[in-house]
Amino acid sequence: MKYSNITSLEDFYASQLGSCLAEKISQYLLSRISRTESALILGYGDPYLNKLESENLFYAIPMGYKTSRWPSIRPFQTVVVDEENLPFLSYSFDKIVVINFFEFSKHSRQTLNEVSRCLKTNGDLIVIALNKSVLFRKIKHIRNSITEIVACLNSKNFALKHVFEVGEKSFHEIEVPSPLLLKTAQIFYNMVVLDASREILAEETSFDLQEALSVS
Repeated sequence: MKYSNITSLEDFYASQLGSCLAEKISQYLLSRISRTESALILGYGDPYLNKLESENLFYAIPMGYKTSRWPSIRPFQTVVVDEENLPFLSYSFDKIVVINFFEFSKHSRQTLNEVSRCLKTNGDLIVIALNKSVLFRKIKHIRNSITEIVACLNSKNFALKHVFEVGEKSFHEIEVPSPLLLKTAQIFYNMVVLDASREILAEETSFDLQEALSVS
């Protein structure tokens, strides 16, 4: 599976704009991931690794991402993965952060199935995505728009809690992320942060209840 040229992402984050956006988003991630929580970064996480303080942070690089160098930060907690078959136990992570992946992927739903499996019951998914409408000339092969990513999340039982528009001079929350407001965001903002929770399915609730009864 072939994704965006990693060189394009490296060049983007090396630019003044990319560096500025990464700094704003990193501050948000710091506020959402505590030092003691288990967390996974899936996608292109290089610009964010040195900003996060979690002691249980793992970095999963999709096979299609031809990285030019192995990360110097947390090198032994980094692994190349098949994103449709993640090598982690079910219910492993409090938070999963997917960075610069869904906007390029042809198989987002399969990956979301795996993300959902690896999240704890009350776990959160944070998606960081480039805005196709604004950055298509700077980044090659951007496939999916923000509204398409949101539709994919909804189809896999992820409920949006917060949506942030990220620009060079702004980090703004969309109070009620309606389809119209999301389309408006795509006109003006460079990146979007989608903060979602995994809705508990009936069979999971049933399993937890049975387990509790057996213990008592």
